[in-house]
Amino acid sequence: MKKKAAISIYVIGVLIALGLLALLVYSSVSGISSGSTANFTLSDIATLGLAVWALPMWGAALFLIKALRIRGTLHEKQNKMLISFPAVVCTGFFIFYMIVLVMMLFR
Repeated sequence: MKKKAAISIYVIGVLIALGLLALLVYSSVSGISSGSTANFTLSDIATLGLAVWALPMWGAALFLIKALRIRGTLHEKQNKMLISFPAVVCTGFFIFYMIVLVMMLFR
């Protein structure tokens, strides 16, 4: 039961991350933007959502790795990397937002 719960949580997390990425791509392609730079656009919401989603994705990935009891052989290390890839993507957006916040503070 623990494996099924871990897989379910991970799949839901990945689907949410993919939905946020799709929203980001849609807002970039359709050109939805506001007239002034002070307004919060759909692209900003999607990017911020991906940045905030980094911690739950890492939790889901680590929970899945622990539930599947993945150890240290080469194939299992590759599986760890594949499992943690969506969390790494979300972490990239998190780092981007941290850089933007630091730039805003020292502007």
